[in-house]
Amino acid sequence: MDKYTQAVEAVTKQFGTSYYFATRFLPMNLRQATYALYSFFRIPDEIVDNAINQNPEAILQELEDWEAMWHQAYAGDKTKYPVLNITAEVFRKYEIPYQYSLDFLTAMKQDVYTNRYQTYADLQAYMYGSASVVGLMMSYIIGFNNIKALEYAPYLGEAMQLTNFIRDIGEDYKERGRIYLPQEDMHKYNVTENNIRDNKINADFIKLIKFEIKRARNLYRQSDSGLKYLNKRGRFAVIMASRMYEAILDKIEQNNYDVLTKRARTSKREKIYILGKSALEYGFQG
Repeated sequence: MDKYTQAVEAVTKQFGTSYYFATRFLPMNLRQATYALYSFFRIPDEIVDNAINQNPEAILQELEDWEAMWHQAYAGDKTKYPVLNITAEVFRKYEIPYQYSLDFLTAMKQDVYTNRYQTYADLQAYMYGSASVVGLMMSYIIGFNNIKALEYAPYLGEAMQLTNFIRDIGEDYKERGRIYLPQEDMHKYNVTENNIRDNKINADFIKLIKFEIKRARNLYRQSDSGLKYLNKRGRFAVIMASRMYEAILDKIEQNNYDVLTKRARTSKREKIYILGKSALEYGFQG
């Protein structure tokens, strides 16, 4: 493994613990391609999330510069960013549609100026770029025996992203001034921004979180219907990623729906339990 491959693996291991655990069930070549993609996603995300005190125009410019370098790398010209060079090789090798990368970067730019979403349809449009295309890209890396796989892949990306949004409600508001939950849902359950600001977890807030958790679980079940279309060599890793992310919802429930002062995490022991349960249910496919 060269130093650049080690670098992208380190990024995945540092920032995506559940995701990294699931990748261990991919064949080595697919695993390394996945690490490259994860780093490609993570770096722009960090640019946006960790630039709270910067001028929005400066953040946007940094993203634009990153995108310009990505265009260069994809065209076959080496850049100063190893992540982009490696990712470009992955895109070409697995014939991943270039448009997916542009949709993702568009979503990252949207994060600079958009911090509220009126309807779930509005949020879905954002999540297509920020998460659904991730599922689509991974489908090309894993491979599929039926084009229908691409109909179901976006559901898992959306489910995982929505899980993140539910888990991080307090953190996103306090550290980044964002509320990803649709305003229409908050109004429906009589939840205001004051609930989040004041860490007020009342009956209405719990009803809202239960509603969003149910929505996320439905997305996980929809994505399950597409597993059979993926090549067996990577199917179990996808199952593991899905089950471990859904387990975050279990932790939120165990925490009595406190997503304002607690961060739901699964322990190593719990990950191993999920592994065993999934292996019994599905077998180690691939």
